[in-house]
Amino acid sequence: MPITRYALAAVAVSLAFASPASAQAMFTGAIGNVFGGDAPSTKKVWSLAIGGGGAHGIGSELEYSQVENFFETADGVAHGRIMTLMPSIFVAIPIKIVRPYGIFGFGFIRQRTEASQGGLFSGLSDDDVGYSVGGGVTVYFARSVGVRGDLRHFKVRKSDGISFQRFTVGLVLGG
Repeated sequence: MPITRYALAAVAVSLAFASPASAQAMFTGAIGNVFGGDAPSTKKVWSLAIGGGGAHGIGSELEYSQVENFFETADGVAHGRIMTLMPSIFVAIPIKIVRPYGIFGFGFIRQRTEASQGGLFSGLSDDDVGYSVGGGVTVYFARSVGVRGDLRHFKVRKSDGISFQRFTVGLVLGG
């Protein structure tokens, strides 16, 4: 099954770029909006990410996000949701307080409407594989506590796949 190969490859890449035991782990909880692309209007989004990086600014993260009521009918009724599970690799400029970064991920982007119920892993197919690319900045106001602004573009890999942009602001613990 091709989806299994993609998932294993994404996990392997994330693990390959993970820093050694001296890496600093981080947890990020964020909220924001999706917009543009196939988003019919601006929608609220939340995300949770775990990851870590080393002294050279290269790290990895695994992020889950969810958008409720992404789709709209012709009469404006919102329904369905988008869920993402994205292993990513980032490169940060390791400045003490302000850390700009670029990030690339390859993972799952699931579309769920009333007709297609189920969770993130039910009935996966090649149509659910996509990528994200973007960047942002983390500003630390204490040794291991900061705020992160993040802008990313998400796209399902098939030519007519869904795409949208996402901006989030989150609290970073660790790093």
